Amino acid sequence: MSTMNSELDATRNLLEKLGWAHAGKRLAEVLEQSVRQSQSLSGFLHLLASAEHEARELYRVQTWLKRSGLPVGKTLESFDFTFARGLEKGKIELLATCEFATRQENVLILGPSGVGKTHLAAGLGVKAIGNGFAASFVLADGLLEALQRDEDTPSKEVCRRRYLTTKVLIIDELGFQAMDKADAHRFFRLINYRYERGSTIITSNKSIREWPEMFAGDEALATAILDRLLHHCHVVSIDGKSYRLKHLAEQARPPRPKQG
Repeated sequence: MSTMNSELDATRNLLEKLGWAHAGKRLAEVLEQSVRQSQSLSGFLHLLASAEHEARELYRVQTWLKRSGLPVGKTLESFDFTFARGLEKGKIELLATCEFATRQENVLILGPSGVGKTHLAAGLGVKAIGNGFAASFVLADGLLEALQRDEDTPSKEVCRRRYLTTKVLIIDELGFQAMDKADAHRFFRLINYRYERGSTIITSNKSIREWPEMFAGDEALATAILDRLLHHCHVVSIDGKSYRLKHLAEQARPPRPKQG
C-alpha cells in the first residue's frame, strides 16, 4: 500500500471518529476534485466541509419528512395553480420562504372540498422542513382523539407531545367532523398553548363566519380561538370545483373515435 493511500485511510478513520463519516467516505473524491481545480488548502477544506454538510442536510430532511406524517408527493412544485380559482400565487410564494415559521405566524387555508387545501398545506410543510423547521401533519379528527386520550396522561408527558412542541403543526380537514363542547375546549387549549410558540397551519371547508357553529355553537369560544389564530395569520382562500372530481370526469369520458 502506498504512503498516500495509508495517509488517506488514517485521515478517513480520524474523520469518522470525529463524526464526519460522510466527509470520510468522500475524502478521496474531494481531494481529487481539489487537485483538479488547483484549489488552495482552504478551498479543499471548504469542499470537504460542504460534502459533510450536504449529506447531513439530506439525512435531516429525509428523517424529518418520515416523522412528520406529511402525505408523500404533495409539494408546492407539483401544485396546479392554474386550476385553483381565486388563489394568489404570489401569497403562496411568500409563504414558501417560511418567514411565517420564523415569526411564529399561522396560516388558514379555506375553501370547499377538493380544491387543493391539503396539497398546499403539505407543500408548505415540506418547505418548512427544508428550511430547518420541524413539522407535523395530522388530521383534525385524529388530533381531537389524541387530545381526549391525553386528558388522563401526566402533564409532563403531554408537554412533550409533537402537536404542542413542533414548530409547524398542520391540522387538516377541520370542520368535517362534529365537535362537542369538550372537543372545542380541548382545541382551544391547544391553540392557546401554541400561541406565539409555533406556527399552526389549518385547512378547513368552513368559512370563518361558520366557526362558531363548528365549535359546538359556542360563539365566545370560537372568538377566543380565532383571536389567537388571526392575531399573526395569513388567510388563503380557494374557490372552484373539486380537482378530484375533475379528474374522475376526465377518466369517465368515452375515448374519441379514431379518424380513419
